[in-house]
Amino acid sequence: MRTLEILQSTFVVPSENTPRERLVLSNLDLVAVRKHNCTIYLYKNNESAKDFFSVEVIKSALAKTLVLFYPLAGRHVIGLDGRDQIDCNTEGVLFVVARLDCTADSIQFEPMSPDIRELFFPKEPQSSSLLQMLQVTYLKCGSVVLGTSNNHIVVDGRGAAHFFQTWSRIARGDLTNIVPPSFGRTPLCARSPPKISFNFPEYTTDESKKESNPKPCVLNLFKLSKEQIRHLKIQCTKHSNKTFVSTFCVVSALVWKCYCKAQGLALGSNSRLYFTADIRNRIHRPIPNYFGNGVIRLSATSEVSKITSSQIGEVAGTVKAVIDGLTDEFIKSFIDYMEVMREKKISVISDISESDLRIRTILGMPIYDIDFGWGAPQLVSWERCTENRVVYLMNEPGEDAGIKVVVSLDSSTMKQFQKVFYEELKLFSDE
Repeated sequence: MRTLEILQSTFVVPSENTPRERLVLSNLDLVAVRKHNCTIYLYKNNESAKDFFSVEVIKSALAKTLVLFYPLAGRHVIGLDGRDQIDCNTEGVLFVVARLDCTADSIQFEPMSPDIRELFFPKEPQSSSLLQMLQVTYLKCGSVVLGTSNNHIVVDGRGAAHFFQTWSRIARGDLTNIVPPSFGRTPLCARSPPKISFNFPEYTTDESKKESNPKPCVLNLFKLSKEQIRHLKIQCTKHSNKTFVSTFCVVSALVWKCYCKAQGLALGSNSRLYFTADIRNRIHRPIPNYFGNGVIRLSATSEVSKITSSQIGEVAGTVKAVIDGLTDEFIKSFIDYMEVMREKKISVISDISESDLRIRTILGMPIYDIDFGWGAPQLVSWERCTENRVVYLMNEPGEDAGIKVVVSLDSSTMKQFQKVFYEELKLFSDE
């Protein structure tokens, strides 16, 4: 039985005066999943430093970081016009310090059980308007787990990574590469009148998509080495006219193919692969340092028989074609579409059917750059074990490392998926 002791629970506010204003959330913010995104960073105290992860250093740096990222110290509110807003009232970020009576080696971090995972995050009411919560947990062995919980309605993964990277740089005294965030949502405003030139099946209003009795799911971790990914990419280019295929496209194609086989879907039915793509550098006037939700949910769809029988390069090509279609006009059309839906008070749902799969990715994000002065994290975990038919992709630490593929499926499908996954990998490595 692991016992968690709360040593401190406070609100950290910006160390200097910041603008007192209200930021109206964009349509990209409003379609984000209304949950806190939770991530775990494990830092091992290998040199037994006495001041390892000093609370004073971390809190002081956090207060300074909030001067730049001041909306995070505010609260989510509803304005008089009914729109979601951030009240930049400097009420602060919840900061908890705790102690857990076990060692890092005694905890299974990958994948992590829900009961253990919840120990590393602050408890918050369901209706919480808090935008950022943090917990530093000291383990018996001297290692530290940093649990971060940020409200998805305010910021996506890339924006959150920008905040944590800045916080860690300030903590270790590296002030030369600090890049201030941009909060302006004007580039993401709807046009008047709206002009909707595309369909958006990823944002359905079809209530039949909702599962009445969702199956309990289990997590499983699969690792792909750099060499295995190289083999997959070779297969993609060998059987197609493409000279380059991204890691995301090739790994997504692999798991989509394996899922369709493992689930035993009817060959004549269709399957849809959902994923998000960043729009910051795809709009006419790029917003590279934008702090907010800068992603749109996309999907690739194909007949199951084609997915399971085609070369992996063709499946990867189906995914790539959708990403290539993310143009400035597509993005503006989506923003206009969501504005019309909002004005009509029509809600969209994010549920997916049994034939579909969802991919969440933080590939390429600087998650291992979160070094507060005592070294980079040895492990980062961000998957949720409450969602079925979801795949999480993230890099392993190190320049020559591969990637982690964490899969969430019901137990019977998982057994078959594991079998098919390794069979597919063997086929590619043998060729």
